[in-house]
Amino acid sequence: KATVSVLNCPLSRTSTMPPKKAAAPKKSDPKKSNKSGGKAKKKKWSKGKAREQLNNAVFWDKNLKDKLEKEVPKYKVITVAVISERVKVNGSLAREALAYLCDQGIIKPVSVSSKIRVYTKVEKDEE
Repeated sequence: KATVSVLNCPLSRTSTMPPKKAAAPKKSDPKKSNKSGGKAKKKKWSKGKAREQLNNAVFWDKNLKDKLEKEVPKYKVITVAVISERVKVNGSLAREALAYLCDQGIIKPVSVSSKIRVYTKVEKDEE
C-alpha cells in the first residue's frame, strides 16, 4: 500500500502572494466628518398602497332593487363578486340577490358549490 503525502503532492505548492499595494490616502469630507455611522441617513419607509375604500350599500332600497332586476339578468356570468361590484352592494346582499333572482326564474345556476356560485341568464327560448 502506497500512501501519498499531501505535502509532497506537486499540486499543493505553497506560493506567497505579492505584497499589497499601498492604499491611496482617503480624502476627508468636512460634511461627513461630523456624522456618526448610525445617524448618517435614515431609510424612508413607504406607507404602502392603500386600497380604495368601498362604499357599498348594506340595505336594499327601491333604486338598488330596480337596478338588480333590470341589469343583472343581462349579464352572461353572474356571481356574488359580480353583483357586489356592479350593483355596489355588500357580499351578503349579493348572496341574497342570487337566491332571489334564482327563485324568480330570472337566472339559472351553472355551478353551485360551497365555495362559489356561478349563474347565467335564462335564454328567451328556454322560458
